[in-house]
Amino acid sequence: MNTDADLSVEPVKPQVLVTELMGRAFEFRQTGNLNLAVESLEQAIAEARKTPFEIEFQTRIQLAMTLADAYQSVSEIEKAREMLIAEAAFAEKISQVMKATGTPPQKRAATGGFLQVRDRSIQLSLLGNQAPEISLKEWLVGEPTSLAELRGRVVLLEFWATWCKPCQEMFPKLNELHQIEGPRGLEIIALTRHYMAYGGTDESKIEERGLMLGMVNQHQVSFRVGIADDERLQAVFGANGLPTIVLVDRHGIVRYAGPGENVPVLNRELQQSLSF
Repeated sequence: MNTDADLSVEPVKPQVLVTELMGRAFEFRQTGNLNLAVESLEQAIAEARKTPFEIEFQTRIQLAMTLADAYQSVSEIEKAREMLIAEAAFAEKISQVMKATGTPPQKRAATGGFLQVRDRSIQLSLLGNQAPEISLKEWLVGEPTSLAELRGRVVLLEFWATWCKPCQEMFPKLNELHQIEGPRGLEIIALTRHYMAYGGTDESKIEERGLMLGMVNQHQVSFRVGIADDERLQAVFGANGLPTIVLVDRHGIVRYAGPGENVPVLNRELQQSLSF
């Protein structure tokens, strides 16, 4: 009996292969093998690009974000930027298709994925460059200022919103950080804008302003808090996801831009910036 035909191996599906490579990269990162993690993720994104419509969209977005972080961990910022620009272009195409043909959940997922990758690309493009100036409509706490006026001090910008629970949880941490590091030259500025009342009536904006002020008072915020005119400031800093942190050193150069959670690279850059 000829069994050769029975021994053929079915090829691994692209989705499975990409997921396996991402899992392998996670294990490498856990053991400190960062370069091997990058190699696995590069293989994964190469596979995803060969069969773009056989990979789940959210997997593709997660892969791009994970590879960007991996590149950053090995100081390959330019590779991260180039990869994210390409992935943002792909995600934008998917978003446009979903807007025309998708269900409401598909439209939201596609738009969210595109914004996530695009914003990360913007954040990485800020690193090592002069920080864009901030322009605010109103200051809820503290005197009006600008990054130019604060040159010589380390500035931490935090983008937040009243409906963002992680933002609420950050206020006590930022208060403590301000008290501890303020004497060393740290300035914290919390930035928000109208969301629920955006494009609404003056009355709705007054109501939302009351919510902002209530949260600030609830947490006894001691650092500056400002309201931007619209979404343009967030767009410049890639800060649609909340909370987003941007760290600017004493020379006005961006040293960190990204998630506001307890990120080792943020803590490292903060201490280095304060030491000079």
